[in-house]
Amino acid sequence: MEANPKYRKLFEPGRIGTMELKNRIIEAGMGTSLEREDGVVDDRIKNFYAERAKGGVGLVTMGVGAIDHPNGKVLPGQLGLSDDKFIPGLKDMADAIHKNGAKLAIQLQRGGKLATEDLCHGCQPKSSCCTPIPLNDAMLDMGAMEIPRLMMRFQKMPTQMVTVELTKDEIRDMVDKFGEAARRCKEAGIDGVEIHAAHGYLLSEFLSPSCNKRTDEYGGDLKKRARMVLEVIEAVRGKVGPDYPVWIRIDGYEFGVPNGITVAEAKELARLFAGAGVDAINVSGYGGIRGGFYDAPLCYPRGNLVSLAEGIKRVVNVPVIAVGRIDAAMGEKILRRGKADFIAMARAVLADPEYPNKVAAGREEDIRPCILCYHCVSQAFWGEPVFCSVNAAAGKEEELNITPAEKPKKVLIAGGGPAGMEAARVAALRGHKVTLCEKGRRLGGSLVFASIANADNEGFLNYLIKQVKKLPVDIRLGVAVTPALVDEMKPDAVIIASGGAISIPEIPGSNRHHVKTGKHLRQFMGGNAEKFDWWWKAMMSFASRIMPFLLRPPVVRLLTRVWMPIGERVAIIGGDMVACELADFLVKRKRKVTILETSTDMAMEMSIGRRWSFMQHLRDAKVTMLRNVDLKEITLQGVKIVDGEGQERTVAADTVIIAGGMGPNRALSEALKGKAPQIIDVGDCSKLRLIHGSVEDGYRAALSV
Repeated sequence: MEANPKYRKLFEPGRIGTMELKNRIIEAGMGTSLEREDGVVDDRIKNFYAERAKGGVGLVTMGVGAIDHPNGKVLPGQLGLSDDKFIPGLKDMADAIHKNGAKLAIQLQRGGKLATEDLCHGCQPKSSCCTPIPLNDAMLDMGAMEIPRLMMRFQKMPTQMVTVELTKDEIRDMVDKFGEAARRCKEAGIDGVEIHAAHGYLLSEFLSPSCNKRTDEYGGDLKKRARMVLEVIEAVRGKVGPDYPVWIRIDGYEFGVPNGITVAEAKELARLFAGAGVDAINVSGYGGIRGGFYDAPLCYPRGNLVSLAEGIKRVVNVPVIAVGRIDAAMGEKILRRGKADFIAMARAVLADPEYPNKVAAGREEDIRPCILCYHCVSQAFWGEPVFCSVNAAAGKEEELNITPAEKPKKVLIAGGGPAGMEAARVAALRGHKVTLCEKGRRLGGSLVFASIANADNEGFLNYLIKQVKKLPVDIRLGVAVTPALVDEMKPDAVIIASGGAISIPEIPGSNRHHVKTGKHLRQFMGGNAEKFDWWWKAMMSFASRIMPFLLRPPVVRLLTRVWMPIGERVAIIGGDMVACELADFLVKRKRKVTILETSTDMAMEMSIGRRWSFMQHLRDAKVTMLRNVDLKEITLQGVKIVDGEGQERTVAADTVIIAGGMGPNRALSEALKGKAPQIIDVGDCSKLRLIHGSVEDGYRAALSV
């Protein structure tokens, strides 16, 4: 198949040393913990990477191969490279990747101060020198139930939370282990290795002046700090020879890290490493949890690290790999403008393994987009396997493989939210005759409101709508599923995705005109206008029927920056993720916002990785967050509370929004009992499932029919 000419450079063959790649798309290495704890390749991790190879990447990079397994690990599951016993499994992996048309590499890595598995087993991690371990930073904004969960993982942690400085003999031993690991990779048929000298791991701890305080030949000026890495390059080359592809991943800059690696130092390091014989430079970045975590390695600003790659490309004569939330369109521009030679993607191909093939075929609208929820990355913090909120099959490729149904059945789906649409998509792909009923005027359900409050969700909303419209799905808007409809249609299976029931706490004064609920706001954003003035109701009704484009999420976000029927001072009762995202939405529209939460926890539904950044963003935006409050009464002046210090006070507010909680809604399920051979509840109607749970529920339900 000829590649889409719009992406001529992206699908042009390229070389890293002697290795020729069919295109310029690399799957970036990322820790998954899908691997077994003993480090041996098994079917789960093999299927995971094989699916990405099948999807069209030129090179699959397996993340964080443990050169000193089981020591120095950052995850319970990492592929072992420390013994010849690992070679047969690695060979099986290489064969699987090659069979699916890609080349295979693996990162050579040791965790350094981030070796959390050492901590879990009561050992102090080894590092460039003795430094504190920043575990307390990770506990910022954690919830009451999460801290015990964290402590359970680290219950055997050492009494001294500092790293141990490697001796010179230990450094030499570690260098040899990098070389031996590379040898095993070559013997296993892996096409190349990437020396991981970034992201706060051991080698980067020697490179960074923020960590390396040594006074011997391995510390001091830049060349001395680079000495261990140069010795690793030499050891690897000595074991694999001059023609085997070897490259290195470095930080082009350390964001928010005092006395970290500067842009100028990164360029000089790149020159040193290229001169030492690496075949390419992969330019990433790093920031601590309280520093630049969302600048790098979790890039929120799209293409945040490209300028670093561009700067390094100007000073080296080997290929440069750019990474950092780069999509196909941006990647093509980067390549055409000579800013880099290859584009690396991680979360994009986690969300949709077929990303490259779809781009090549001109099917961009069929790409399942990452929503930047960072549940995938946050799993590493808990020491648990990766999952993807929008791709239920990620890490479960064999278990959740979509296969044709043995006998096509009539499937009726109640509800057009994420669970319902995903169920419809998968059921239709399996060959079932699917009818999707949505009682409202539009598809999307709670995902519409989620996309207005957080624009990162919108791409997935659009993807699901496009998929069910493309597939042979009978979509009926404005139609509620009832017992009578089921009797009439006689489906073989009914999948109930009708959403949860919003529970509103009883607070004196909650019936006042200036009090809105989460339900009212969802209706307002979605085209209804309960509990708003009559003229506003009339206008919204007109817009939803005559000009529905006005209620598309981007248009609503734009119009609400001009005007919305919400006062200047807003008190939000409730501190869950929806409430906190609503606070962010309102503060961007020049509202003064106070969140009132009756417990200690806020935004617990967010992944911990996203929460670190998001809650700091709210603090920077001057959102007042009050925890442990006792709600007394809503008055015309605001909300009377007793705060966490036991002081009675009134929080001034022109508008009070009661976010409310989400509970199960089994009314339809109860009403349909015995009406169909198979009835399945999915999404929030069974319990709070959010996007990731709703998608998986819908997916599994469709497979079970």
